[in-house]
Amino acid sequence: REIIRHRHEPAGLGDHHLRVASILLDAGEGLVLTAHEVAAAAGDAVSAAAGEKPHADTLADCPAFDACGECDSCRRAAAGTHPEIVLIAPAGDQTQIWQLWDRPGRPPGILQRTLCYAPTVGARRVYILERAETLNEAAANSLLKVLEEPPHYAHFVLLATSAARLLPTIVSRCQVLRLVPSPAQDVAKGLELLHGVESGAATVAAVLAEGRFGTALRLATDAAAREELDRLVGFAAGLPALQPLQALQAGEQMRRHAVSLKSLAGEPAAGASDPGEPGGRERAGRRQISTVLDVIAGVYRDLLALRLGGEAPIARAAGRADELAALAARREPRSWIRDIETIVSARRRVDQNASIGILTDWLAVRLVGARSE
Repeated sequence: REIIRHRHEPAGLGDHHLRVASILLDAGEGLVLTAHEVAAAAGDAVSAAAGEKPHADTLADCPAFDACGECDSCRRAAAGTHPEIVLIAPAGDQTQIWQLWDRPGRPPGILQRTLCYAPTVGARRVYILERAETLNEAAANSLLKVLEEPPHYAHFVLLATSAARLLPTIVSRCQVLRLVPSPAQDVAKGLELLHGVESGAATVAAVLAEGRFGTALRLATDAAAREELDRLVGFAAGLPALQPLQALQAGEQMRRHAVSLKSLAGEPAAGASDPGEPGGRERAGRRQISTVLDVIAGVYRDLLALRLGGEAPIARAAGRADELAALAARREPRSWIRDIETIVSARRRVDQNASIGILTDWLAVRLVGARSE
């Protein structure tokens, strides 16, 4: 069978969609994912590669293995209203069993209400599980039989930051496709050709997004997202100069930055709670604090790179290269390495449901305390 590249896609955006397509075709499924993003989230490297929506075989009016972008089916897919493309996102911190199967006092389970019925539009139905690593034990175990013997018309796409964070029994029933961020120059080219972004703005957005096309698109087209990023970079750059007594204040500022994030985190502000789940406020903050820590880690990585005489793409794109170079020279490389390891550890604890308040205070104390060591 022939795999057709999306007609509007620049060749430099990588071969993610072709790799996805080849695996599905080898499995005899005949479904091709086109190159854009499923959802811009913490797994942006995964979702940006997974496709605008995996809809080549769900579209009744398009050529085989392609999407015209103009017919009614394509417009529905782009708007997220196509009946045969089902996106299942976490309800707060976890993807829970009631989202998949009917449970008393909960909304109807999407799999229980749709899986047993053949698609009415197109030849396939595609279920996309965003942040599949958030499946709780009950939900994950309930998927095992479905993944092992799905109906012939059903396809499941599980997006996760790492296969190691899924149950081994789920991974054993899936084909694992590892995707990496695209080179910044390829992302910039994609922004120019696909979305008409001006060359300079596309380059800056691609560098700041570190190869994640969905994030780059938001930064290039959403002024609010760029402003949020500039504030975060400024905050992160100021952390190494703080005095020890300011540590707890810095932890509070991290949480305030997280609460204020809207565009950059790709979701509503932390104050908007989930109507289906009590306590949605904290869960939204968990997603946003992850974005804050990712930016801080990027800035500290640039500090280490500048100390070693290397490139600092975030600092350069944000116009802070000279400022951060002077800051980087004040400490030894091993000190910056230790800080980066601390930030990465904190980022992992967020995914493990650690208390946001305790975690951010601990991180701030460690980062500020490292200055005097």
